[in-house]
Amino acid sequence: MASDPGNPGSEAGGEAAGLTIVVLTRDRRELLRGCLESLFAQEDPGVPLEFVVVDDGSGDGTAAMVRELIAGRGNWRLVSQPRRGIAAARNAGIGAARGAWLAIVADDYLLPAGYARAIADYFRLHPQAEVVRFRVTDASAGFLARVICAYQEAGIQRRLAAAGVLAGGSAPGLEASGAAAFRCRVFRRVGLFDESFPRGEDTEFGRRLATAGIAVHYSPATRIGHRVRPSLAEALGKAFVGGRASWRLHAAGGGRASSPPAFALLALHAPAATLYWSCWRAWRTGGPLRFPAYWPLMLALETSARAGFLSAALSRGGAPERP
Repeated sequence: MASDPGNPGSEAGGEAAGLTIVVLTRDRRELLRGCLESLFAQEDPGVPLEFVVVDDGSGDGTAAMVRELIAGRGNWRLVSQPRRGIAAARNAGIGAARGAWLAIVADDYLLPAGYARAIADYFRLHPQAEVVRFRVTDASAGFLARVICAYQEAGIQRRLAAAGVLAGGSAPGLEASGAAAFRCRVFRRVGLFDESFPRGEDTEFGRRLATAGIAVHYSPATRIGHRVRPSLAEALGKAFVGGRASWRLHAAGGGRASSPPAFALLALHAPAATLYWSCWRAWRTGGPLRFPAYWPLMLALETSARAGFLSAALSRGGAPERP
C-alpha cells in the first residue's frame, strides 16, 4: 500500500506556495529529452515553479542525461530509485515536492508552453477544485496511438456523461492521470498511490478520491501530446493488465465471483458489454466517418480488458499483483 504522505507544500490565504511538476521516467531517455525540453519552455505561471525528475531504475543512462540537461537550473532536481514501479515513482515525486500544487507527467508527454500557467489559472479560478486533469492527444502521427488516445478519451466522456456533464467539468471516479495536477493537501487526506498495482493505480486513487467526496475536474482546452507508438500486442497486453486491476477494484467494492454461477453470469455478460462499449467509444470519439476504422481496434482493446477482468475473477478473486 501507499506510504505516509507527510506534509508536502502549504497554502496560506488561498494562495499557493508554489507548483511542483514531477516527471516519471524509466529507460526512455530520448523520449524524456523531448519532455524536458517542453518543460524548459514553460511560461511563467505566476507562482514559484520547480521540477522533479523521478528515475525508476533506468539502465540506459537516463540519470546522466538528466544531470547534464538540468545543470545550472536551480529549480530542477533528480530523484533516483531502484525499480519499484510507477505508483512508487509517483509517491517518490510527491514526497520530494515543495509546492502546494503538484502535477505528475510521463516521460512520453510533450507539454504545451502554457501547461504550468493553465494549472495555476485553473486552481485560482476554481478554489473548490482539488484535482484537475487535461486532454491527452496523439503526437506520434500513428493510427493505433490515435485510437488508443480516443479509447481513453471515451472513458472520460463516459464518466462525464454519467455525471450530467457535457464537456469539461468534474465527475466522481475519473482517473487522476492525464498530466493531472493536485492540491497537495489531497494526499494528506486520502493517502498516496497504492504501490501494489502494476497498472490502474490512478483508477484506484480516483476511487478513494470519490469516496472522500473529491471530484476530479477535466479541462480539455489544455492538450497534452502523447508520443509513444505502441505495437498492437503491447496495447492489448496493457489493456489486459488494466482489466485485472479493474477486477481488484470491483472486488474491493463488494463484487464477487466466488461461485460457479456468479462467475458464469459475469462471463455471459462480458460479450454484450464488450460489444456495446466498443461501439459507444468508437462512435463517441470517431463519429460516423471514423467509426468503421476505430471500431475494430476499440473492440480488440475492450475484449482484452474484459478478458483480464475475467481472468482475475477466476484466479483467487483477484489477489494483489506486484510490479
